[in-house]
Amino acid sequence: MDHAAFMNALSTDLFPMLRAQGFRGSGTTLRRVMDPVIHVINVQAASGGSMCFLNLGAHLTFLPTAGEGKADAKKLKEYECVFRDRFDPPAGPAFGWPYGQNKDEMKETTAFICDHWRMYAQTFFDKYTHFPTDFVAIIEGIDASAAHPIDLLTFARIAAQIRDNTRAQSLASEALKRCPERASGLRANLNKFLRELPRI
Repeated sequence: MDHAAFMNALSTDLFPMLRAQGFRGSGTTLRRVMDPVIHVINVQAASGGSMCFLNLGAHLTFLPTAGEGKADAKKLKEYECVFRDRFDPPAGPAFGWPYGQNKDEMKETTAFICDHWRMYAQTFFDKYTHFPTDFVAIIEGIDASAAHPIDLLTFARIAAQIRDNTRAQSLASEALKRCPERASGLRANLNKFLRELPRI
């Protein structure tokens, strides 16, 4: 079986369930917008033509994309989201969801995805659903001394959005302290953020 056949199977088995949960779209990407939260699901064909990946993304409309671009809720791609994961198959296949050698095998795969969607993929989205509650819990639970400076800038921006400027300044300052000199773009963004943050 090939990617087109597998997409047809997902369109029949999985996508109606997702649309009932508020996802919209066609082709390989579906989105659920609950302003300011955006959820993204993407079906990515793997090289070799025998399997695919189910990519998951969550984003907030006021955040720039992972590449510092402007987020467009109607066009946002999974790889542009600041929070990302994959819905992986169970132990067995080396990686990716196999299309199968025939329709029965393909049906078995799509049935497994549907049956385990809530257990695996929905668990990811549940962490990034309610704003600001879920995101307050995230920034309160991070270890700023261990988080990557890029992530700290994201958390600082979220903190600023919910008017926790003390935490925003602390997170951005920690990021700047540990940001390598060669990461000039990130350092510039951190400095700009701290300059523009209302004084506390």
